[in-house]
Amino acid sequence: MASNSTVRVSNRGAERQLLQTQTNPLHGSSSSSSRNGNSQQNNNSNSNSSHSAVRSKAPPPAAASRRSVTPSRSHSFDFDNDHGRVRVAVRSRPRNAEELILDADFNDCVELFPELKRLKLKKNNWSSESFRFDEVFTETASQKRVYEVVAKPVVESVLSGYNGTVMAYGQTGTGKTYTVGKLGKDDASERGIMVRALEDILASTTRGSDIVEVSYLQLYMESIQDLLAPEKINIPINEDARTGEISLPGASVVKVQDLDHFSELLQIGEANRHAANTKQNTRIFPKSCNSNGDIWAFLVLQVSVRRSINQKAEDDTTSQEKDVKSNLSGGNGIPRVRKSKLLIVDLAGSERLDKSGSEGHLLEEAKFINLSLTSLGKCINALAENSPHIPTRDSKLTRLLRDSFGGSARTSLIITIGPSGQHHAETTSTIMFGQRAMKIVNMVKLKEEFDYESLCRKLEAQVDHLTAELERGKKLSECEKLDLEKQLKQCQVSFSESEKNLVTRSEFLQKENTRLEVEMQDILSELESQKGCNDLMRDKVSQLEISLNNSQIFDAYSTDALVLYFCYPTKVKLVIPPCASIIQ
Repeated sequence: MASNSTVRVSNRGAERQLLQTQTNPLHGSSSSSSRNGNSQQNNNSNSNSSHSAVRSKAPPPAAASRRSVTPSRSHSFDFDNDHGRVRVAVRSRPRNAEELILDADFNDCVELFPELKRLKLKKNNWSSESFRFDEVFTETASQKRVYEVVAKPVVESVLSGYNGTVMAYGQTGTGKTYTVGKLGKDDASERGIMVRALEDILASTTRGSDIVEVSYLQLYMESIQDLLAPEKINIPINEDARTGEISLPGASVVKVQDLDHFSELLQIGEANRHAANTKQNTRIFPKSCNSNGDIWAFLVLQVSVRRSINQKAEDDTTSQEKDVKSNLSGGNGIPRVRKSKLLIVDLAGSERLDKSGSEGHLLEEAKFINLSLTSLGKCINALAENSPHIPTRDSKLTRLLRDSFGGSARTSLIITIGPSGQHHAETTSTIMFGQRAMKIVNMVKLKEEFDYESLCRKLEAQVDHLTAELERGKKLSECEKLDLEKQLKQCQVSFSESEKNLVTRSEFLQKENTRLEVEMQDILSELESQKGCNDLMRDKVSQLEISLNNSQIFDAYSTDALVLYFCYPTKVKLVIPPCASIIQ
């Protein structure tokens, strides 16, 4: 025991020295066996004197754990610095009680350095290999911290219009399901990535204008099954020839109302899962992580987010996104929508068949699992090596994850490992899987398009409104037409009567005019005759006036003559003037 502890401490000093001289950011070289061998001999010779001193200088485990749990902005994945690269984090689970007893004489096969984002994989007591990841979590890391570092940047990208994938990979019993799918019904702090991701998505979307839909599936023995509708099995995978997007026609798509509704959907899916307790899961996995056993199927939670672009979202976009948006809009006023998809994948456990203890039907299930994981490993190797051919069609799992590795999605992978040296081969395989995945760079694309559906609905509503207005106007016009026709008839009748009256009056006036003309002619004739009579009368009056004048003269002469005659009868001779005859 003393010699083993001494070797571990001495190797730790050599490892720190190796970390300082490390140059490769992804993979470190192993320390030389001769150097470690010499170090071991020197330390063995002075084991009694140096063992206690060296152990006193080593930092206590609690302090290292506390440093790894402390939140820091530098520990979150930064997608902007290395745009599109697959981000990989590693999480180690603690030893359980059985391992503490069985592995009491064995050291941990891995040693974590969360501050440096590195881990050491020990090949033996003399040599080790260093690996760097985007984040390293110790066994004391909380579920909240794991989510904020690994999954939250992807969720934020999905809300901004990018596709995203969060995936858990590792040996059976190392905490994949606990990390991803823990519901946390009894303790909210133990909620996994699924519940926390939907909580953030629902909090950032508006129920009226945004739509959040989920599908819960499992890939079981190369058959895609719907966990929300168990009767739907062997769901096909379709690929859009134009866009290359993968779709699952026939899978149930449920619109999520709130977080409680989503929790109910997850519970329904959990009840329909294929689960089995393997020897690995029963022996290794802590009871706090998963009490139902590991899952011999790949679990896929697909979250579709459809967000209408408003002014606030436009203000929050980057300059690159604004350029893409301006190119899409074209200035024609058509509303835009961002359609993104989040895949949360819980891969089945990767383990050796001899260690799993599977028999019969479970053995067949394990074979399908290993075949799918092998196909996924081939695709990742081909992508990491920039191979011209990517064998994505070898398995339904690789077809489902085509957009996640080498596609247009932002991908975060968390690999889970155990500290026990009994599973050194599985831990090594898991670490190398993560190292190869870190070399993959996706072509991230903004999923923004014209909202023709919303525009169509608005136009249909406007058409319905205008149709109703047209019908109302048509009815009003018909009523007005009837009223106008009635008024026209009345006017026509009135005009006819007026016309008849005018004709009658005109005839009467014409007759009256004729009569008046005749009367006028008669009056004129009478006036002419009166004029003649007047002329005769005027002549007679003139004659009478003359006669009167003569008569007056005679009367005066006669009066004077008579007076003289009577006065002087003897002297005056009565002479009758010539006018006397006229008077007589």
